[in-house]
Amino acid sequence: MPYYDVSIPLKLKILTYYDERDEDLTGYAVKVPLKNKLCYGIVIEKREEKPEEVESIKKIEKVLGRIYSKNFIDFLRWMSFYYICELGSIVRLTFFDELIAFLEGKTGKPRGSKHSKNRLIEKIAVNEQTLATILEAFKIRDYRAFLLHTPNVSYEKSLFLHIAEMVSFMEGQVLFILPEIREVESVYHSIVDRIGDKAVMLHSEMRASEKLKSIERLMKENIKVIVGTRFALFAPTKNLSLIALSQESSWLYKAEETPRYHTRESAIMRGFIEKCPVVLCDTMPSVSSFWNSTKGKFEYIDDFNRYPHPEILILKQPLGSIFHPEALLNLKLNRKDGVIIVSPRAGFSLLRCSECGEVIKCQGCGATMLFHKEKNFTECKRCNSTEKTPEFCPTCGGAELHYVGTGTERLLEELKKTISDSDVILKDYSIDDDQIEGISITTSAKLKKSSVPIFKTAVFVDFDFFLSLPDYRALENAFSKVLSLCHIIRNDGNIIIQTRNPENEFFRYLKRYDFKGFYRYELKHRRETLFPPFVRLIKIVLKTNKKSVTEKLDEIKNLIKEKTKADLIGPLGNRDESKFSYILRSQNKKELTEAVNNCIKWLRKMRGIEIVVEVDPANLKQ
Repeated sequence: MPYYDVSIPLKLKILTYYDERDEDLTGYAVKVPLKNKLCYGIVIEKREEKPEEVESIKKIEKVLGRIYSKNFIDFLRWMSFYYICELGSIVRLTFFDELIAFLEGKTGKPRGSKHSKNRLIEKIAVNEQTLATILEAFKIRDYRAFLLHTPNVSYEKSLFLHIAEMVSFMEGQVLFILPEIREVESVYHSIVDRIGDKAVMLHSEMRASEKLKSIERLMKENIKVIVGTRFALFAPTKNLSLIALSQESSWLYKAEETPRYHTRESAIMRGFIEKCPVVLCDTMPSVSSFWNSTKGKFEYIDDFNRYPHPEILILKQPLGSIFHPEALLNLKLNRKDGVIIVSPRAGFSLLRCSECGEVIKCQGCGATMLFHKEKNFTECKRCNSTEKTPEFCPTCGGAELHYVGTGTERLLEELKKTISDSDVILKDYSIDDDQIEGISITTSAKLKKSSVPIFKTAVFVDFDFFLSLPDYRALENAFSKVLSLCHIIRNDGNIIIQTRNPENEFFRYLKRYDFKGFYRYELKHRRETLFPPFVRLIKIVLKTNKKSVTEKLDEIKNLIKEKTKADLIGPLGNRDESKFSYILRSQNKKELTEAVNNCIKWLRKMRGIEIVVEVDPANLKQ
């Protein structure tokens, strides 16, 4: 009698059932008994013998039909292993509910057109050789990974349009993944405008009936193009022949909930398993992706210089004033052509005690508090708490607090003093702006690579903030911030960066757009300090409300160290709190993943704790 391993889309281990029919049901949706009710699941594997550790096995209640290929099942199993989580947590990502609804004969409703809110993309010229290389890989349908260094996001989107038009007449499907919903909708409508109803869209803000309609069309119709955000990676496809990611370095590709997967790494593995090419696009490819290209894992294509870029000027930040005289001159000369000023933070500034040197921090979570001068309060961006601005230093009781750094409110105050013309417009920048007059003010967090180039000049103040962050990717992220700013500056314009250390070697690479020089510089330091891509990092977070468990933290640490043999930092956290984290690091990446998978099985035997595992963590803090 054949037995079948079944994964139910819950945080459960794989369960085994039997069925009287003797056929391979791998990839089939089934209805099975679980405790006192029936649940839907997916058959992961057929086995000929009953598992020794299982006493009694229940019968599959109903077989609904095949929804996944064996290759896709292999992909899900890899994700479960690599990201160290139950397979059921992965199955939840795979449009499982919509597929079950489809098998049971339910139908969805199509999404209404939103052309008015999502402008159609203008198709610009792309490198014909690059396009031909990608299309040839599409036709051959074998795994190859390309790292495409693009001049801007418009180039990436235009490339997608070119590909969509060409593949609409070929055998195979293409999956386009973009980091933000507004970009997905814009690209989708532009593709539909060119190839008609051969495309579907998938993103998290679609209504359940709309997602069901997209899945229904994928299962029944001759769909050529799928456009979506990161979770579109799990779309059920019949003949996947190409995966392409726009802005591959975007932090939005890292999931923040279990399973904490990264879309880029997962797309590469799905392409490898499905035997289809993968194209990673970006104007600032990640250091890890560039390193993979030097090792022959990715084929590097450099199209960055096919379009001109604004000049980058590095100026020394003057003492006692916010703007360098040359920056101020640019503001006055170009204000009618559009000027934008960028600060690392909102609010007015930070506050520091003149006596002890401590910056005012949140009493709840320890993050730096942001000072709002006009309303006289401080704000924590991490936990969203607010407090009245203290009169004395909470650390030493000092009575003198002074401003540190420059926020958007402080910029606005300074500009009102400096620019006396009554006709100058000062406003907050929005990514939907299409007006270029006046001076706009924004934070670096609001810069988007997909925005339209409407400004003549940009001034980036307090840029040293990014270089001083305690993050091994600080320089990479700083370079990327400037590239984001490039997207809203016209090619004949300029970007002024103010820094207290203009001689820093980093700025030599930045002002010349010398990516390869920067990557070599950065990789040298990461190799010396043992950070990715030369090691794998895994963060284990323990959550508990039981004091008895917190007293065993050293015992837990010793267990992790014994089972993994990796470099270990932690526990990080306060013993009076209920959340602790451990950071593991190893140059033997596969061995570390296997060891942590084994270690988690031991930790889950402990009562009173919740375990969260993050592979390749985006944040090393607790």
